[in-house]
Amino acid sequence: MNGLTRSESQHVLLTRDLERVGADGRSLRRGLERGQHRRLLRGVYVATEVWNDADDDARHIMRIQAALRTRRDDVVVSHVSAARLWGLPILGRWPLEVHLKPLGGRIRESKNGIIWHHDAFANDEVVELDGVLVTSRLRTLVDLARSSSFASAVATLDAGLSSRFALPNGQQGRLLLKEDMLEEIARLGPVRGCRAARLATNFADGDSGSVGESASRANIYLSGMPAPRLQVSYPREDGGNDITDFTWKKEDHIQRMPLLGEFDGFVKYTRSQYLKGRTIEDVVWEEKVREDRLRAPGRAMSRWLWKVAMSPVLLRAHLLEAGLRPHE
Repeated sequence: MNGLTRSESQHVLLTRDLERVGADGRSLRRGLERGQHRRLLRGVYVATEVWNDADDDARHIMRIQAALRTRRDDVVVSHVSAARLWGLPILGRWPLEVHLKPLGGRIRESKNGIIWHHDAFANDEVVELDGVLVTSRLRTLVDLARSSSFASAVATLDAGLSSRFALPNGQQGRLLLKEDMLEEIARLGPVRGCRAARLATNFADGDSGSVGESASRANIYLSGMPAPRLQVSYPREDGGNDITDFTWKKEDHIQRMPLLGEFDGFVKYTRSQYLKGRTIEDVVWEEKVREDRLRAPGRAMSRWLWKVAMSPVLLRAHLLEAGLRPHE
């Protein structure tokens, strides 16, 4: 779930809120000393039990809430923090710092858990989500494309440019095109990171099926291996289709046969929305049967996990072992 409506954000506690109703704000500080609370920012706490039970996504939401509730002036949530509110993915963990832009042109020093960004933005590049000012989805994509690593930028852009992208309220988002991205980048002028943003935008593909696939595709490129086709469909005897993450032409394979590649993310074996009422054993068995179908005569198959997907060096070695030919 996106936005600041998550229940985790309601657990943020401020000493000043307690003092307004006549309660003792020092109780939160005493709770910190006893291990009952964790401090997010000065005067802002969360129960230790709530924090320990929260995942990385929820913790960044709480950090954003803490930063906003301690501001006395209007600010705009931006960069990776805006990505979190939009439901856009990044590679790696969400940062400890919250990323904000000040309104009114005032220059602020980044400190105390807040990173301030002072690059200019137009009025239409700021929208409201759940009562919070945040950079638009398009501007957020551009900012991350300018400031993230190539692989992380590709993962974010693939998701943000997908025709399946859902807004924080669950409704279908307006389809963004590469042309929209490139126009926005051009509007910024010759600022830092624009060249990297153009490269990531031209490489992005909204047909990517997952963050792991996006990371894999980016690191396949960085490793010097040939580019695969995405989401190729293979018909089944029952009339259905098996769709692979990656397919390389037989000309790319040392044995002169197509190579099928699959990123095998652990998430589909653990999260309820992927299990759909099935047991982990059921999912593993279905994957085996599917792989047996795809490993038809005249086709090769290679699978890899997150550790390999995140490393161009490991991914290159893995694909070479599978018989893929590198670029000459």
